[in-house]
Amino acid sequence: MAIRGSSILIPAMLFFMVFELQYEAIHSYTPVHYMVGDEDGWDPVISMQGWAQGKHFHAGEVLEFKYDDAFDVSIVDKAGYDDCFVSDTSIQFSDGDDNITLAFGANYFISSLLTNICAGGMKMAINATAPPPSV
Repeated sequence: MAIRGSSILIPAMLFFMVFELQYEAIHSYTPVHYMVGDEDGWDPVISMQGWAQGKHFHAGEVLEFKYDDAFDVSIVDKAGYDDCFVSDTSIQFSDGDDNITLAFGANYFISSLLTNICAGGMKMAINATAPPPSV
């Protein structure tokens, strides 16, 4: 009897240990906090779209925009991104250190103070996918 009980108990314990490890791996997602442009910040000296390239962004993650008073950052729609303009629905930031949480789907950012700065590449389009499952 003792041998039969042990042979059932060990696989059951292994099953629950594996289940717990998988549960923790899936439910331990913490949103990433990105510094846009890394040490250069939100600045036309680098390609903003180039900075974003190769990164996998998820909804709920935070982009931190650091810049000096010659610039700003605006959340715009696709048309505003394409043509470098803000509309009534755009959201403008000018603090110089702004944390913006990514929404699911397309997110468009431009520097809107001077159109030529935006047209020169100080803009960024990011597609944020659904975050991994969490608690």
